Amino acid sequence: MRSYLLAYQRERGATLLIASHNMAEVERLCDHVLMMREGRIVDRDSPQGLLARYGRRTLEEVFLDIARGHRESADQTAAQ
Repeated sequence: MRSYLLAYQRERGATLLIASHNMAEVERLCDHVLMMREGRIVDRDSPQGLLARYGRRTLEEVFLDIARGHRESADQTAAQ
């Protein structure tokens, strides 16, 4: 399925919207990522940008930070 989607995207110049919890797939397939928590977008960037901002090695680690509210806590501390 992954190769079909990538071939379709290349041939047609299509934009693909993928909703997934499989961060390894997201990291491989996506140029831009929206991270959500409780139905709200809490961060967005390229996979490399998110990895750099969170200081993590994988998007799975970034996803877990966001799911646990670590980014939100860090933002609130910085604002004070």
